Amino acid sequence: MKRDIYFSYISEKIEILSYRINSMGKLNILNLNIHAEFFYRDLCNLIYGLRLENANTDKQNIAAIDLIDKNKKILIQVSATCTKKKINDTLSKDNLVEYKNHGYKLKFLFFSDAKNLRKNTFTNKHNIAFNPKEDIMDKETLLNDILKCKIDNQQEIFELVKAELGEKPDPNKISSNLAEIINLLSEEDLASKPQSNKLHEFNINKKIEHNNLLKIKKLIDTHKIHFTKVDGIYREFDKQGNNKSLSVFNKLTGFYTQEIIKENCSESQIFINIINNTITHIQESENYNKIPIEELEQCVSIIVVDAFIRCKIFENPEGYSYVTA
Repeated sequence: MKRDIYFSYISEKIEILSYRINSMGKLNILNLNIHAEFFYRDLCNLIYGLRLENANTDKQNIAAIDLIDKNKKILIQVSATCTKKKINDTLSKDNLVEYKNHGYKLKFLFFSDAKNLRKNTFTNKHNIAFNPKEDIMDKETLLNDILKCKIDNQQEIFELVKAELGEKPDPNKISSNLAEIINLLSEEDLASKPQSNKLHEFNINKKIEHNNLLKIKKLIDTHKIHFTKVDGIYREFDKQGNNKSLSVFNKLTGFYTQEIIKENCSESQIFINIINNTITHIQESENYNKIPIEELEQCVSIIVVDAFIRCKIFENPEGYSYVTA
């Protein structure tokens, strides 16, 4: 699912950013904090539908306040210093009075975990609108709210995170045989009537049951009809050099091995994770000819189902053979 792809990428990058800010802060290197302020401004705007601006661009600079939404009357302080003293110091600023009188709410956004701060009571000198349980945000708060976003909104957030926190273009980015297989498969007419494939349907169903994959049997049944077409692509592919298709199968086996060592992951989820990992690998390949994500998901699902049928992933029941004699 695209949600899984988007959220996994977003959460990983935000976790890394939080860690780097924290570790650099211990060395008193704070330039990353300044750049992160702009990133979190744009991130909050996408998550919460705000129009946050940097407060220091306002003619009336607000001490200890970083972001302001004049339309929804919200003030946000963005900080790596996650302490009760930090919040109390901000609440004591006299220039909050004017914003309190105009109905502004004050929020705090911390780069690291601020869960314990929400349980505290604070000295709200000017009684500006501030509820610790709701108005103290952190990494976990943002990720939970991103998880709840609609898919279109998640995609926007994904693009922002990728633009701000993604890897720099690598001139030595490696080509992959998996990407080349997808390039070839994407040119096939997958809507045409499938050729006879002589698959041993009973044995394939037996393997599905053996690996507790009944929940995604429909997915396997949908894509196994392309077996002959994929087999033809592999045959042509191997004419380009020895072991090319073998390298593809070994890569998929590697994705499977990575998943089975994880705890508390169902067999069906492992299957879906292999598809998602393959999609990510292909998207990061230099020789991938970009196609719409729906087409990429379809082609990758066909390749992974084919690997399942060919015994490259998941256990085989006794006497398993995927083609009829």
